[in-house]
Amino acid sequence: MPNLSQIKRQRMPDFPETLRKEHTDDESVRAFTEIGNHIRDMKYDLVWEEHEEAVDVKICTHIPVLLEKILKRK
Repeated sequence: MPNLSQIKRQRMPDFPETLRKEHTDDESVRAFTEIGNHIRDMKYDLVWEEHEEAVDVKICTHIPVLLEKILKRK
């Protein structure tokens, strides 16, 4: 059984085609074609959480940062 994200991804490529039929001027057709191509080329997506996890907070202050020390040659 497909999940909600899968269903949306399956319907998404059809949406620019629907808009293209409603808006027939050249600029709109080009824009909807570009959007449709971009949607078809997408291979992944990101899900943004609404909160930070404890590890994300600690990363800001507890990760050592290595700096390059340039030695002067004589």
